[in-house]
Amino acid sequence: MPRNPWKTTPPDGAGDRLMSLFDSLGPIMTGPSSSHTAGVLRIGRMGRQFAGGDPEAIELRFYGALAHTYKGHISDSAIVGGLIGLKEDSPELDKAPELAAARGIPVSIVPNPDSETNPNTVDMRLTKGGRTLKVVGISVGGGEIRMSELDGFPLRLFGNEDALLIEADCELAFGTLKRILGDRLLHILRESVNNRFLYTCVLRLPASPEQARTAAALEGVARVFPLSPIYDYKLVDAKPLVSSVEDLLTLCRERNGAIPEMAIAFEQKRSGLDRAGVLRLAARIWDTMTAAVNAGIRGDNRLIAGFMPGDDGAKVLRLVERGGNVSGQTMGTAVARAIATMEYNGCMGCVAAAPTAGACGVMPGALLTVAENLGSGLEEIHQALLAGAMLGVLIAMRAPVSGALGGCQSEIGVASAMTAASLVQLAGGSPEAVAQGTALALKGILGLICDPVAGPVEIPCIKRNAMGVGNALAAADMALAGVRSAIPPDEVIGALVNTQRLLPRELRGTLSGGLASTKTARHLKDLWQKKLAART
Repeated sequence: MPRNPWKTTPPDGAGDRLMSLFDSLGPIMTGPSSSHTAGVLRIGRMGRQFAGGDPEAIELRFYGALAHTYKGHISDSAIVGGLIGLKEDSPELDKAPELAAARGIPVSIVPNPDSETNPNTVDMRLTKGGRTLKVVGISVGGGEIRMSELDGFPLRLFGNEDALLIEADCELAFGTLKRILGDRLLHILRESVNNRFLYTCVLRLPASPEQARTAAALEGVARVFPLSPIYDYKLVDAKPLVSSVEDLLTLCRERNGAIPEMAIAFEQKRSGLDRAGVLRLAARIWDTMTAAVNAGIRGDNRLIAGFMPGDDGAKVLRLVERGGNVSGQTMGTAVARAIATMEYNGCMGCVAAAPTAGACGVMPGALLTVAENLGSGLEEIHQALLAGAMLGVLIAMRAPVSGALGGCQSEIGVASAMTAASLVQLAGGSPEAVAQGTALALKGILGLICDPVAGPVEIPCIKRNAMGVGNALAAADMALAGVRSAIPPDEVIGALVNTQRLLPRELRGTLSGGLASTKTARHLKDLWQKKLAART
C-alpha cells in the first residue's frame, strides 16, 4: 500500500475537465440556454442522485447574472426538471414546477443578484427524510457541469463518473475501502471538514448494491451516495490525445490524416467509444440540427417572451427566394436558417447546442446551406461536423463557452470559429486551412459582449447568430484562398481567454450594460416582469 494513498485532487489529470466532441456539438436539448437550461438541469439530475430520488422539498439559490436571467432561461424549471427525473431534451421541461407540485414537492427560490459568487452556480437545498442536503454545482458552459459542494465538503465531479461517495464521522482505512470495491476502484479522494470525512471513490464500473451496503455498514459511516454518469458517454481517459491546435496539426502530419480522423481518435481515447459509435453520435447531432432548421423556418415560432414575431428567419428566406437580397443566395439562405433555428430554440424547441444553445443557429444554418451548394453527402457532412467539434474542444479546453463567464464572444464567437472549420473541411481544405479558418473567425468576434435584453435568449442573441454565419463564411473563404492569420491559432485562443478575463461584469449577462442598458430594453424588462408576475 502507498505511504499516503489519500488524495485531495485527482491523480494524473483524472477527473480534469476534458470536453467530448459531443459536449462541443451538444447537448441535444430543449432550449433556450445550454448553460442555464441544459447545464443546470444536469446539476439537478446530479442532485436527484444525491437525494436518492424525488426530494420532498426544494430550495434553489441563484447568484449574480443568473439571479437576473433564470426566468428567461427557464433555469428554475430546468433544475426542478432534473431533480424529478426529466432529461435535457424533455418536451415537458417548462412544466417541471407544475409536475413537482403535482407530486407534492414545494419549490422555493432565493435570488442574490449582488453576490460575487460564480454566476453559473446552482445551490440546491434538498429535503429528504426529514434532513436537508446542500448540493452545489457550477454550469461551466455549453451544458458542461462541475459539482462543487456536498454539505460543506468540496467536490470535484463532472457528471461523467461512476462513483461511490462515503461520509463518515471517523477516518476509514484505505485498505478497507480497497477490499470492498476491488478492481472497480480507480482512485479515492478524501476531504475532511470539522472532524467529518468524505471519501469520493471513483470507479471503473458502478458499485454493486452489495458493495454499497457493505460500505454503509462500516463503523462510523453516516451515509453513502452511489453515483452514475448522466451523459451518454463516460470520461474513460482524461489525458487528451491533443491539447492544442499545433498538436492537432502535428498529429495530422504524423499520421498522414485529416482532422476528422484525428477527432475520431481523440474521442475513442477520451470516451472509449468505437469508430461506429462516434459516427452514430455525429449523425444524431446532424439529424437534430436539420430538424430544428426545418421546424424553425416554417415561421410559426412562439417565443418565450414574445418580444419578436418568431418568423424573421422565414421573412429573410422569402426575400432570398425572390432574389431581393444583396448578400447572395448562399449568405442569405444561411442567415435565414440560422435565425430560424434560434427562433425555434427560443420557443423551447429541441436543438443541438454547438457549442451553446445561444449560438445553436450558426453551424446548422451555414453548414446545411453550403453542403447543398456543394452537393455534399451525409458522410462528408458528418466529417465536417467532427472537424468543427475538434476545434471547438481545443478552444474550450482553455476558454469557458458561457456568456455569463466570458461574454458572447464565448458563444457566437466560438460557434463561428467551429463553423468556419467545418466549412473549410467540407470544401476540401487542408488541416492547416481548417485551423486558419478557425483563427480568422475567432479573432473577428473578439470582445463581443453578452447583453441579453430583459433576460430571455432572444434580443440580441437571435440576430447575432446571423452575424456569426457571415463571419464564418468570410473566414472559410479566406482560409481556402490561402489567407493566414498573422496570429497563430493557439495564440488567438489565448487572446480570447485574455479578453474574457478583462470583460467587465456588466457586459457578461447581468442585464446592466450594452443593449440591456437602453431605454427600450428597460421597457421590455418591465413588460417581461409583468408577464412573469401574471404567470405566478
